[in-house]
Amino acid sequence: MGQVKEFGVSFQHLTARECMATARQAEADGFGTYWVPEDYVHRGAFSLASAIAACTSSLRIGIGVLNPYTRHPVLTAMELGSLEEISDGRAVLGMGASVAPWIEGQLGIPYTKPATSMREGVEIIRALFRGEAVTYTGQVFQTTAACFNFQPPRPDVPIHLGVLGPQNLTLAGQIADGALLAVLLSPAYVRYAVECLRQGATAAGKAWTDFEVGGLLTIAVAEDAAAAREAVKPFLATWIGLLSGQPEHPLFSCPGLAASDVQPFGERFAAGDLAVDLVTDWMIDTFAIAGDPEHCRHRLAALIDAGLTSPVAFEVPGIRPTATLEAVKTHLIPHFL
Repeated sequence: MGQVKEFGVSFQHLTARECMATARQAEADGFGTYWVPEDYVHRGAFSLASAIAACTSSLRIGIGVLNPYTRHPVLTAMELGSLEEISDGRAVLGMGASVAPWIEGQLGIPYTKPATSMREGVEIIRALFRGEAVTYTGQVFQTTAACFNFQPPRPDVPIHLGVLGPQNLTLAGQIADGALLAVLLSPAYVRYAVECLRQGATAAGKAWTDFEVGGLLTIAVAEDAAAAREAVKPFLATWIGLLSGQPEHPLFSCPGLAASDVQPFGERFAAGDLAVDLVTDWMIDTFAIAGDPEHCRHRLAALIDAGLTSPVAFEVPGIRPTATLEAVKTHLIPHFL
């Protein structure tokens, strides 16, 4: 079996105080990182992350993930440096390209060169943390003599890229310390992603041993296996519908899902209808960890064997966050750490 470095957790729809309470529980339960998502127009990630940092002592706090467009990299670095101070050096920055409909459609910001934007953002942020006065002329971002007027606790904060496709996966292997793979993960896709990440690391002359391969997992563990599997169906229908505009994406093609299987989810989603009835047992076993404890351990082991090093329990609507933490703590963590 592959090596697990840690278990993480990520909740998106909790109030600030609920985030703080679940973070304290996660730390006590042995989780390694609490990933704070940022999507528009949800709660701001840095504010929540700071609150979590103030009420925990050892848990890493991940920003998972920011896009490079709505904050200039200098502003992201400023926020990250402050979080580093509040957390005494426990921050992890996640950066992803987001998608054009959100950046251009909702915000009116040009969705320019996503891979280049991430690369340039990472370069600027790393230089600022090294204490440099950064003058930078890129294809997307420019700075002139930008320099911190404070010194964060660490000169090198871990940066993970939230990426999906081959180009960006390879980029993550080249420039990042880890990758945070999105929902709908299958063992076949994880193997594909790890190969792309390894190619990037090799091209950059980087050691692979310390690279973290995280993944947001759809988890429902219960003695009542049927209830657990039913619980994840609306979530899977939502995400297949959201991503159905790319029916031949490796997320779908690697495990063997045909475009004709994906498109009906998109059509129903566009009409305001979740295609829960189209979610099959095969889809549940491919894209989720759902069922009784033994079955869930078997499914997680397949992902770890494929190269996942840092499983992240992602929020499934309808399942109480405390129940997710307790289930992972009781039924999964002792068998893999």
